[in-house]
Formats: sequence, C-alpha cells, structure tokens
Amino acid sequence: MDERRRASHSMSDERTAAHARLFCPAQVRAVLRWLGSLRVPRCHRTDVAGQVWLNVWESWPRFDPTRGRPERWLNAITVHVASHYHERMQRRREELVELIDVADPAPDAAAAMESDSIRTSTIDAVNALDPKLRFVLVAHDLDGIPMAQVAEVAGLPLSTLYKRRTKAIGALRDLIELQEAMDDFARRLGRNEMRK
Repeated sequence: MDERRRASHSMSDERTAAHARLFCPAQVRAVLRWLGSLRVPRCHRTDVAGQVWLNVWESWPRFDPTRGRPERWLNAITVHVASHYHERMQRRREELVELIDVADPAPDAAAAMESDSIRTSTIDAVNALDPKLRFVLVAHDLDGIPMAQVAEVAGLPLSTLYKRRTKAIGALRDLIELQEAMDDFARRLGRNEMRK
C-alpha cells in the first residue's frame, strides 16, 4: 500500500514539475516560434497559438509525464493545430464583395455615390445579422481584435467563435447578394415602367 502511495505521490510531483515547465512565458514564445517555422502567417499566429493553448489546457488531465517531456507533448499539439489551420485555409473563401477595379484614383460623382451605396448596404447587412454573429465579425474582422482575445472577453471557447464567424460571413454574403438582387430587380422594374 505504501509503495502505491509513493508511486502516486511521485507521479503527482512529476505532473507539478511538468506543469511549471509547460505553462510559462518561455513556452508561449516557443509556440509562436514553432508556428512561424510551420508557415503560419504572422497575422494569424496569435489566434492559432490561442487554439494551441486551449487544446493543451483541455488535454492536460490526460498528460502522462512518464511518456515524455512536456515540451515534446506541447510541440506535437502545436504541429497538429497548425496542420488543421493549413487545411482550413486551403478550403476557405472569404470574399464578401467582388473586387472593384479603380481606374481613376479620384472617382467621379456616380462612382462616389455607388461606393457610398455599397458601404451603406454593407453596414445595413452587418447590422441585420444575429447579434451573436455580428459581435464576432465586428470585433475580429472590423476592429482587428485577435480571436483569442475575443473569446476571453465573450467567455466562450475559441472553436465556438470560429464557427460563429464562419456563419456570420456566410450570412453576410447572403444578405449582400439578396440586396443586390433586389436592387437589380428594382432597376429592371423602373426601366419597364419608363417604356410604358
């Protein structure tokens, strides 16, 4: 019985030491360096690192210090998260509106009105989104706040916020397409009225 208690106490000591080695500023910097070497763009590294630490925290109860060093375990999780990041990036399309070719840097009155109209309809579409979806889209995409920070403020898992952001982008695209279709219909209707 004493042997078992000693083994349990030793395992607890090893986990405590591993925890101290793992959850420290040096390892935070190491994760960011690893993500750089795994070709995660600098602008996305903080968000991806947040996902790494979320996975680490959720997996920590299953960590067994007898199977290897905690740094190696952390590196394996980082590689796994970076791999999923690259898979998502290959499938991702986030063009909210088509790109507009600008021939003249000083647009004429008609172009200025069209630009104002696009901006207004986009703002209206964003405001029409479900508040939960609008929150993450405005915070991350418009205000430039990293997703990990948005998750912390909202008190939600990072994965939930990424799902909401994907839904928000899809819903926004649908609203803009619907508005364009309605505007096109109104223009055609106006032309038909003029012909009568």
